[in-house]
Amino acid sequence: MTGSSGKVALFSFNFLPYSETFVYDEIRHHERYQVEVFTQRRLNADRFPVENPVHALSPARGFWGGAERVMFNTTTYSPTFRRLFRQGGFDLIHAHFGPTSVYGLNFQRKFRIPLVATYHGHDVPLLMTSRRFQPKHWGYWFLAGAMLKRVNRFLAASDELAAMLIELGAPPERVRVWRLGVEIPQDSTPPEPHSGPFRIIMVGRFVEKKGFEYGLSGFAKLIGQGADAELHIVGDGPLKPRYQELIAREGIGERVHFRGIMPHEQVLAEMAGMDLLLAPSVVAANGDRESGLIVVKEANARFVPAVGTQHGGIPEIIDNDRTGFLIPERDQEAIADRLIRLWSDPALRLDMGRKAREKMEREYDIRRRVAALEVHYDEVIAETRAK
Repeated sequence: MTGSSGKVALFSFNFLPYSETFVYDEIRHHERYQVEVFTQRRLNADRFPVENPVHALSPARGFWGGAERVMFNTTTYSPTFRRLFRQGGFDLIHAHFGPTSVYGLNFQRKFRIPLVATYHGHDVPLLMTSRRFQPKHWGYWFLAGAMLKRVNRFLAASDELAAMLIELGAPPERVRVWRLGVEIPQDSTPPEPHSGPFRIIMVGRFVEKKGFEYGLSGFAKLIGQGADAELHIVGDGPLKPRYQELIAREGIGERVHFRGIMPHEQVLAEMAGMDLLLAPSVVAANGDRESGLIVVKEANARFVPAVGTQHGGIPEIIDNDRTGFLIPERDQEAIADRLIRLWSDPALRLDMGRKAREKMEREYDIRRRVAALEVHYDEVIAETRAK
């Protein structure tokens, strides 16, 4: 941070799982605002060090610390956080994810400062499905009405999520589409054509909305066409046994490599050595979905084109037939067709990779995106003070 226009209390329920590195990247690229993190639990501190304080209730210190954590989880009230707010002189609260935003309502009202909330994918459709009645979501569901009335600016990670927020009752004039940025590598040299296998990567948790089984089926059809290809899968999760059964049934075990969970820097290095990223995301049976898929942007920033579904915010990232391909959800034949085209035409995939990189530089450079976020901060602070 090179200067200061104000001070932000950033609410992140867990700071920080590997799947939310975008929160960390955003904090590190602020130029005009000082950010302090308020979290229920501090995770992976060695991997995600920050210059400014991270205020965590867990691990709890003694009986009263444990009691406070339970109280915060159930009532959104924390004496420790209240004391820090009184001392801190914060100008704004920024919450990542809808469920976390309800924890900011208490502090918004008490200290009369604006609340900005970023919505990333599962948090909006959750309020439209029966999942909201599950005990673990009761607090979010119960306070959703207050959230929709009182959040000063809703930052939705895709056009689809913005429309859903308005449908739920968020005032349209307070809703903005907010596209997360990624770091653009300094090396601007496009890759050269290479010999050897056609290398494909899928990255994410092994859950339904990722659609990896459709990617595996499409890859099997590519292998059936005689392609010398490899599929690398980064991540882990409950659906791994299903994927393994599919791989065995298709007879592609020697071509598919499970890479496990990796540190973010290693994931980026793996991406840079690939020919294609595959993002076959789908709307899950419980309504869960993606928004603006960060891994597509990160791959594109490294000259790696993507094949992705017409799902969530993916069509806002991939320009069909230009920077990659868009296909319908759950369409194994379409996946196979696009994989075959890119495998058989190295010049096409290199051209798409160059155009994808150019788009990332124009639209998704994290420095520019965080500068735009700070303008949102400026606006809501000014609007609140004017009232």
